[in-house]
Amino acid sequence: MKNRLVYVLISLAVSAVLLAVLFSQVRAEDFGRILAGIYVPALLAYVAVNLAAAAVRAWRYKILLAPARIGWGNMLLVTFIRNSFVDLLPARIGSLSYVYVLNKRLGFSFESAASTFVVAMVFDFLTLSPFILVSLLAVGGSAQGLPFLSLLAAAGAFFVLFGLIVWKLVPLSRLALRALSAVLRLLGWADRPKARTAGLKIGATIDSLETIRRRGIAGRLFGLSLLIRAGKYLSLFALLHALLRSQGFGLFDLSFGKIILGVTGAELTSLLPVKGLAGFGTWESAWAVAFRLMGYDPRFAVLTGIGVHLVSNLFEYSLGLAALLILVVPYLRRRRKATSASRS
Repeated sequence: MKNRLVYVLISLAVSAVLLAVLFSQVRAEDFGRILAGIYVPALLAYVAVNLAAAAVRAWRYKILLAPARIGWGNMLLVTFIRNSFVDLLPARIGSLSYVYVLNKRLGFSFESAASTFVVAMVFDFLTLSPFILVSLLAVGGSAQGLPFLSLLAAAGAFFVLFGLIVWKLVPLSRLALRALSAVLRLLGWADRPKARTAGLKIGATIDSLETIRRRGIAGRLFGLSLLIRAGKYLSLFALLHALLRSQGFGLFDLSFGKIILGVTGAELTSLLPVKGLAGFGTWESAWAVAFRLMGYDPRFAVLTGIGVHLVSNLFEYSLGLAALLILVVPYLRRRRKATSASRS
């Protein structure tokens, strides 16, 4: 609890400092004017595309979990919870809520939940590079502040790396397990009950990964993962248009390629070990830096970063909270009934 409190306080301090710096560059009334003038049809388009992307993500999870069955309702609830938690904690460990809910609330085995989580995560990273490569080529020389060739090479290398990980995921996982076992033996911890249990769980998860590999569904997973990522970028493009239409920006005044780069730069902050609370401060700062490097006005960069992050987080957290209540309330009722029965 002490460590968690320290992390929360540090994250709160980071958010406070960065948001103070960002708001010092704009006027609060300008931000309020943007929110008040939000274009409702584009906002509804953001909601629709976001929900469609969540449905595709749920579809991918259902394919990965097969032959085990899970209804669309429960799968969507798990997906909404995962989406709301993914950036809440550092290094994207909030996405592990997917494993917890499947295992503890819906009765799936740990290895089934963990293996599908790992495969989905690897494909999410694999599909990042194609969009960056295409957006860099589309933007080309119009983004003078970006190290174009360096980013192009980095995106290509990133794609090759994760392509190899997808190809050799099972052997790499077994190698990692052997390395972990060797470290535990050196430390004299190999015979501890928790270490043995962890080893068995990881081994079972790797066996589950092998089962998924044998099904030959990599092509379908890659296609669905591309749709998920495209949905993310398209939804945020619609949200940005919703915020800026009242400021005189038409739909064709916005560069989709630049928005992909800006969103990617902002979302990479979620991999940091320390960031602002729920990403506030660090996300907007990275967005503002990326857009300023691409030649946008500093005021525009700050206002859009704060607006997009605030509205998207409110929507994601609302869905996640509603999903949590739907899953938890029946469980609490059963527990209360069981407690009352035992007392009587």
